[in-house]
Amino acid sequence: MNESFIHSFIRRRAVRAMRETMASMASSWDDVVRRASEASGQPRGATLFLLGLALAPAIALGFPILGVALDVARVRDARVRARVRSSYALVAGSALSLACFGRSTMVCAHFGVASYLVMAAARRRCGGIVFAGSFAYLIRYHMMADTANTWKRGEVDISGLLMVLVLKVSACAMNYQDGATTPASEMSEFQNRRHLKRLPSVLDYASWLMFPCTLVSGPTIEFRDYANWLRDEGVWEGARPSAARAALKKLLGAIACLGMYQAISSKYTIANTYLDPDFDTKYSFLERAWHHHVYGQGNRLKYYFVWMMADFATTVSGLGFSGFDALGNACWDTAANIYPWGVEKSVTLNSIPLNWNVKTGLWLRHYVYDRVTPKGKKPGMTQLLITQIVSGVWHGLYAGYWLFFVTSAFAVNGGRLMYRWKQTCVPARLRFLVDVPLWIFTQLALNYLCAAFTLVDLRQSVAAWKSVYFYGHVGFLVTIVLGALLAPKSKSKSKTA
Repeated sequence: MNESFIHSFIRRRAVRAMRETMASMASSWDDVVRRASEASGQPRGATLFLLGLALAPAIALGFPILGVALDVARVRDARVRARVRSSYALVAGSALSLACFGRSTMVCAHFGVASYLVMAAARRRCGGIVFAGSFAYLIRYHMMADTANTWKRGEVDISGLLMVLVLKVSACAMNYQDGATTPASEMSEFQNRRHLKRLPSVLDYASWLMFPCTLVSGPTIEFRDYANWLRDEGVWEGARPSAARAALKKLLGAIACLGMYQAISSKYTIANTYLDPDFDTKYSFLERAWHHHVYGQGNRLKYYFVWMMADFATTVSGLGFSGFDALGNACWDTAANIYPWGVEKSVTLNSIPLNWNVKTGLWLRHYVYDRVTPKGKKPGMTQLLITQIVSGVWHGLYAGYWLFFVTSAFAVNGGRLMYRWKQTCVPARLRFLVDVPLWIFTQLALNYLCAAFTLVDLRQSVAAWKSVYFYGHVGFLVTIVLGALLAPKSKSKSKTA
């Protein structure tokens, strides 16, 4: 009796001590967030997001340290090493999510548990079920949390993390379904590299969803890549080059983008461009177009910074390594979601998705665009529109997103037609005469479209475009008409890989 009482007393004291410790840690963290918010002038949500970005590389450093510790301990079993690495990713990612998003982290469990159960119970249909279910959940969250207007105010919530989880769980389910329903002879090259023969373990699946390096901002990473990295297989087998140089380059690039963003955003803001009630009377057409262009350019730099920081953290972890190129140079682009120079030098709009939000673009290409294209047929405008609509729904059911993505579908199609005309009809030595005006239009048009994506409100988006006489839409129409008249018809019907 006394012994039982003592054990019970000790347990109660231990639980109380743990609760007090956790409460103290939460209080200290809140104090850090408050001070950082006051120092930076950013809202609390944005401050938590930035702190999450800053903490991710430090957490990422734990992976190579863990590898060294396992080597010192002479742990050679690949399965044990994978479990240790996976456990660290799950614990660290969950802790980071709790620090940044608090109790909202529970919705990650909803996503993971529901998707995993569907894959386990209905393998031959799990791709469509998980796709529809995860999108329905995300749409509901977008509507309940009013996420677009939250972002517009400069706040950040967990919706960005949920958006990445939608890409992850739907891709994994489709790849698992492909492994059971699509013969190898009918798979595209992409499906051959990504399909799953076995259901992932619970630990690997959960740690992949909560991988800390890309947790707060994305991008999505394919499960096959993550599983191979855990087990030192594929490109990660054997000795790997040092990540130091690549990581430093990505960090310096992110800092440079942040500095340029701060410089531009200190002068050009949403309040003195799109939302200035006297904007139309205060400036001439060219001045208004210039303000829109510079604000859009600055806003783009913000995304460069965020994605390059996630890429930097993934490179530090070791997962960023993706093999060697044809010249034997190490590549570090597993989590490369943005190629700033590629965006800035794009001559036509159809090349933007190859350099901007790359991993989401690949997801849209391989899990939407290719899969809605009938077998044996060449994808066309219908498939492009469906893909852009899915992208719009993924961002949220707001009119500004619909305006942006539907307009983008026509803009990209016009860019594709102009590119085909240039490549087939303009002599190589004279292409620079075409490239220069096309590049100017592409850059202006990209920042013109930014208005709808930023404002999200239908009336405000239309008013912003109206203030510059819809010059972007006029240009898109001209490229489509000219491209249709000048570009030769494509006769190839090759299968999309």
